[in-house]
Amino acid sequence: MTFFVMLILGFGIGSIPFGLIVAKLMLGIDIRKQGSGNIGMTNVMRVGGKLPGILTFLLDFAKGSVMMMIAEPWLFDSSGNGSIVQWSCVGIATVSGHIFSIFLKFKGGKGISTLFGILAILNLSIGLIAAFLWVGTFLAKQISSLAALVMLAGLPFLFLLVPWMSGENISLGQFFLFSGLSALIIFRHRENIDRLLRGEEKQLKTVRQSHS
Repeated sequence: MTFFVMLILGFGIGSIPFGLIVAKLMLGIDIRKQGSGNIGMTNVMRVGGKLPGILTFLLDFAKGSVMMMIAEPWLFDSSGNGSIVQWSCVGIATVSGHIFSIFLKFKGGKGISTLFGILAILNLSIGLIAAFLWVGTFLAKQISSLAALVMLAGLPFLFLLVPWMSGENISLGQFFLFSGLSALIIFRHRENIDRLLRGEEKQLKTVRQSHS
């Protein structure tokens, strides 16, 4: 029962549309009607500048990390015994809430910032390598969607590689769960993929706009 409560709570917390809230409070706009229409960090930053974009990232990141910290003591006992797969499922439910927000008629963002939030708590080593993949690709091309796609393509295999290199047990359950999550988020990037293939995907450049 506790596991299912954590799943529901995770989906609910993940559903909080911080990008929409930040854009409304700081810019006075509905971010869904600006730029790409996405509620995530990239669109908020492109439309409103660095500060709203960074704040959106931090809040979306926090959704993932805070939910993982809430769930951990409920799913593991004082000796650390528990199910890493169940804990991973809570993280995936949180990212899914961001993608299919209950507050936005099951529409939402793409989940990258929240994904980094859960990885930071679930497995910091994997989170850091995933961040390196994202940052390295972004610095090379300045295209956030391409950086996300490269990171997502490699993420499931990190759940095999990192435990193997550190001599820990490999969880095939985690590998398959994050393979599914990566596939879902890649699918959410399908329009970006089309633009990338046509050479039309824009680099991330912030533009400060005045809004009445």
